Amino acid sequence: MESAATVDTTTSTNSAAPLSRVSGRTWKQAKKPTNRTMIHKSLRKTYEQRMKEKRDMQATKAVEKELKDAKKAEKDAMRAKIVDRKKRKEEKLRQEKYEAEMSARKRMRVKRKELKARAHAKH
Repeated sequence: MESAATVDTTTSTNSAAPLSRVSGRTWKQAKKPTNRTMIHKSLRKTYEQRMKEKRDMQATKAVEKELKDAKKAEKDAMRAKIVDRKKRKEEKLRQEKYEAEMSARKRMRVKRKELKARAHAKH
């Protein structure tokens, strides 16, 4: 009778073995089955459930991508605005420098004209 009791306990542990797939070594992680048919029926998901999860994940990723794209577009617009402002400022400084130089030349020309006019007036 003892052998029958031991046989019953071994069969009960063996029947639980496919569910857990633990090697018995504490440093090893429990393995997951590589094939869907090896997963216990209560843990399996139907095709419809998997497809629903996949659609949900795709929708989430699409929203995430849309938000990222909007943020990137906002950053790009800000960068373009800064670059444009910098270009306008440089152009304005260049124009002011050119005008200052031209006004100095013009003043020199006017001064020379006046000096010539005075010299001719004395003679």
